[in-house]
Amino acid sequence: MKLLIVLLLLISCGKPPADPDPSYPGLITYNVPTKYYNKYKAQLDWVESDIVSLTGKHLVRFVSYDDDPQITTMYEGLVDFKSSGEGWLFFKEEKDQFTNVGDSTAGRAYIGSASRPLGVIVMNFTNSMLWTGGQFRQVLNHEILHNFGFTHTSGSDHSIMNYRYVYKTRGVTDLDTQRLADAFPFSMAVVSIKDLEKIGAAREDIDSNKYATFLAESYGLSESRAQTISKYLLSYRKLASMRDLTAKEKDLLSHEILGFGFKKGKDALETHLQGDQNSLDDLILKAADKNEISPEHVKELFGELFI
Repeated sequence: MKLLIVLLLLISCGKPPADPDPSYPGLITYNVPTKYYNKYKAQLDWVESDIVSLTGKHLVRFVSYDDDPQITTMYEGLVDFKSSGEGWLFFKEEKDQFTNVGDSTAGRAYIGSASRPLGVIVMNFTNSMLWTGGQFRQVLNHEILHNFGFTHTSGSDHSIMNYRYVYKTRGVTDLDTQRLADAFPFSMAVVSIKDLEKIGAAREDIDSNKYATFLAESYGLSESRAQTISKYLLSYRKLASMRDLTAKEKDLLSHEILGFGFKKGKDALETHLQGDQNSLDDLILKAADKNEISPEHVKELFGELFI
């Protein structure tokens, strides 16, 4: 398949091949600021043609937007994505924006899964790297694969998820294409994210150590604390997939992870989304102290438990 894509690119002077069904909206539609959408349109088209299912269906789409979404943190983007289904491609242009994205980081994304993709990405344009079209495409492909559940690889693994090869390939690699096909082996014609959740619930085998690594990298947790939280969260999700959790069970999990009851945290989050920050701020400081991480990281960790 990759060879076919390369040949078509040569024949069409670099234009990616068309989706077999252009009307299919993809699993995630990313909103992109108009100025960047226009600047990188060719690369966005290329990425759409890279991230496909076994049957060639595009898994992502990009659309431009002009209005300011009033979203200033990745966590707010995650809340919006989970409520509206709209994905976001944000751009960090100033140091005080998206402060959880490190200066040396080219991009950052939430790590989802094949059954629960998460459409939130920040491209760090305060990074001193040269943001050519090719560089932009490679970083974006890498971060989108995070959204679909792919984690970093190492050694000789010839994948765009391996830092060794991110900028040494053009688009995703053959191995990435095969892994996407394995993760999305069915026709996407009538499949939605909700459908994938049902399919994934029966077959998804989450690696606790891998999830702990993700928690440590994403939220600044110590290795031992990340392992503890990983076990609690995975137990919570496994049990919740079989039956509704009792209020006591939710409180126990919330106390172990954040230091306060589930209902208290849920209520504080809801009032925060309505504009009242006081109650949530107090809980954030308490959870930050318990986990020895920053308040900003706690805000994102809330999403793992309450969203």
